[in-house]
Amino acid sequence: MTTACKAPASSSIHTPSLPTLYFANADETSAATHEEVAPLVEEHPPSLQTLPAELLHSALTQYADWGDLARLACVQSKWKNIVEDAAVYGGRDSMWELSMCLLHGDDKHDGSESAETSENDKNDHARVAKNNRGLQKNEALAVKYLTRLSGVEAVDADATEHIESSEESSDTEEQQSTSVLPSDTQPSEAETDSADEPALLQLAACHLTGTGLPHPNPTTALHYLTTAYHLTQSVASAHKLALIYEYPTQSNNLIPIDVVAAFEWFKAAALHDHIPSMAELALCYELGCGVTQSDEEALDWYTKAANAGHSASHYSVGEHFEEARGVRMDFEEACLWYYRAAVMGEEDGVGGLRRLEDVARRTVRGVEDVLNE
Repeated sequence: MTTACKAPASSSIHTPSLPTLYFANADETSAATHEEVAPLVEEHPPSLQTLPAELLHSALTQYADWGDLARLACVQSKWKNIVEDAAVYGGRDSMWELSMCLLHGDDKHDGSESAETSENDKNDHARVAKNNRGLQKNEALAVKYLTRLSGVEAVDADATEHIESSEESSDTEEQQSTSVLPSDTQPSEAETDSADEPALLQLAACHLTGTGLPHPNPTTALHYLTTAYHLTQSVASAHKLALIYEYPTQSNNLIPIDVVAAFEWFKAAALHDHIPSMAELALCYELGCGVTQSDEEALDWYTKAANAGHSASHYSVGEHFEEARGVRMDFEEACLWYYRAAVMGEEDGVGGLRRLEDVARRTVRGVEDVLNE
């Protein structure tokens, strides 16, 4: 499939795509033999016969956006499904882009996946170019397309509501015992090839907030996240599940805290080199949250996270050396880690250097610039 860019080459925005003969009249389409085009072309009364189908196709697919197609759908009945047809014909990327435009509205998303759910990328939406697609927000329709794109069967709403009502009637301990863990029964692998990670993550976000739905449905959100983890090896979903079980605000206070489940999901993501999860896992070991407390394990995971580029973990490693937690006391080594944290913008790193200022000035080259700022 070839798409033409409406925006400059640096943009990820693409115009919708349709087969050339989509715009042909009945006589023209009767000779069509292209298998991919045939399902989209129906017998319709002649229209716009003054323009060849190829010219209409070129004009619309090079310059039209989703909003233009939505308006065109109102022009004549033969084009009433043109938006959906373009999404289907354009493949996975087109349906994703249409879903995002419907979900976020005309000026908040360009249809790319760069702004997808990540706790450490909260400012991504601010960096995404405005799409100016002319398409009115329709969150319910966006959820419909995302569900179709996800590649997995939709959850029975009545069943999940029954589960939620049962959980609400039980006490906190019983609620926690029903938490989903990485080792729990996995979804059918028959869906693996068709499962779409970004769509599943976005669906989970919609069900947590009730976006495009009658009301939030946390059980369904957990289903989509665990499905993404098992079918697409999504470390982002594992990290999100851990955050949900550790911080109530992540689920709008709909899912009870379960520190054991949080630890297990942080570990699942950390073992697949998810850097924020490495740091969170280290904190779990440091505090004994959901696992037996271990300074040695905490230091090991803080070190892995720091070496992978996590700035705050540099400070935590230095703190372990300063306080002899899981390692022998070594002020010089602590200063080295504090300095790295400070250079990466961590205020705590500067504070650590000031606590050990005499040692830092003797052992760390360039520390004067940090201390004198």
